[in-house]
Amino acid sequence: MGTNTWGRDIAEVYDATTAALFAPAVLDPMVDLLTDLAGDGPALEFAIGTGRVALPLSARGVPVHGIDLSPHMVEQFRA
Repeated sequence: MGTNTWGRDIAEVYDATTAALFAPAVLDPMVDLLTDLAGDGPALEFAIGTGRVALPLSARGVPVHGIDLSPHMVEQFRA
């Protein structure tokens, strides 16, 4: 049976191999919208991964909580 989680080998290179998703033209409009939707409240991100969305939200003052099936992705997020 297969797995639904990213292994360490993927987690360690995920940000580098998905660099286009971090481009301001891609990420900023989404973070703008989510910041507006959160208002003064917190955000919950499912599949928080390495924090591509959570970290910019947090930098804008939005308290962010998240979960992920992959402990390896969470390790990268925490690093």
